[in-house]
Amino acid sequence: MRSLLVLLALTTAAMAQITISDAQIKKLGITTGNVSVSSTALIGPLIAKIDYDEDKSKSYFLDQEASVISLNVRQGDHVQKGQTLCTIASPSLMANSFELKELRNRYGAMQNNAAKDATLYKEGVISYRDYQSSALEASALRSRISVLESQFSIAGVRASTNGTMNVIAQKSGIVTDAPMAVAEKITPYQPYFRISDSNAMVAMINISPSLISSISKGDTVLSKDNSHPIGTIFSVSPSISGSTNSAIAVARVRDPQLRAGTTVGLFVSASKPTTSILIPAPALAQFGGKTICFIRNSAGFRAQELLISATTKEGVLVRQKGIDANTKVAVSGLVILKGAMSGLGFE
Repeated sequence: MRSLLVLLALTTAAMAQITISDAQIKKLGITTGNVSVSSTALIGPLIAKIDYDEDKSKSYFLDQEASVISLNVRQGDHVQKGQTLCTIASPSLMANSFELKELRNRYGAMQNNAAKDATLYKEGVISYRDYQSSALEASALRSRISVLESQFSIAGVRASTNGTMNVIAQKSGIVTDAPMAVAEKITPYQPYFRISDSNAMVAMINISPSLISSISKGDTVLSKDNSHPIGTIFSVSPSISGSTNSAIAVARVRDPQLRAGTTVGLFVSASKPTTSILIPAPALAQFGGKTICFIRNSAGFRAQELLISATTKEGVLVRQKGIDANTKVAVSGLVILKGAMSGLGFE
């Protein structure tokens, strides 16, 4: 036995050729089996992060510094449109509230002047330049008022000049982001409140590079136990993230078992069935933290790292060059072949 194993070419690389004759393979009890072609529309399980659907949420932003004076609701509370969420204080916002009040008063008078000047211009009493001057001034006031009103709307704040301002719920739903405590500082340009529909969630699904072309907008997403449809993909990124080596497909999902902030395994029923090669479970081995198999060739066996697209009870599905329907893989004696890769000797 030892003399036979010495003839195995010990490898120095992680994936390499192991040279061994047919007679030695038989002597060592190494047997091979076939891989099989699998054509399926079901892909998974795929890792997905669950969050609330931003299209069905309302986030509140401030572009001014502020602090929380009172807090009426917290994360997880259900609120109704028009309900007071909290009270904040901000010197900058307060100054804008006074400005908005003064501009609205001026705008009313300026509108009247512009309307009168329009009539006088049509009657030939004043020049076009005089009419244009009052009209432009009214327009400038309206523009500034719109900017301030938009600022308060984005912040969810009701303008006030009494020293504090109330943040008002602009929709009914569940509070999914909120300040944690009274006196907390609100960071400008960061969402400090968010109200979401409790039953409207998205799944951000990690897609391996080999599967990007197989998954499309409109494909059905199935539950983690593959028992029923729970949503539909509406976006598939064509680019790969360097940190995760995957693309992201986003699906709107509805399932009472899903919780925002959790990571789950989901399945995708692809509209374009994919053809994969099934590597049988007995042929799988772990080496250096990677899943490998040993492919039979004329010189013996070639160790091959597997690019797994899905895992089943029968084995793993792969789609990669060098493996096809004619490939044979070792299904017994894997310990001996791994030993050859590791440079081990055996008695």
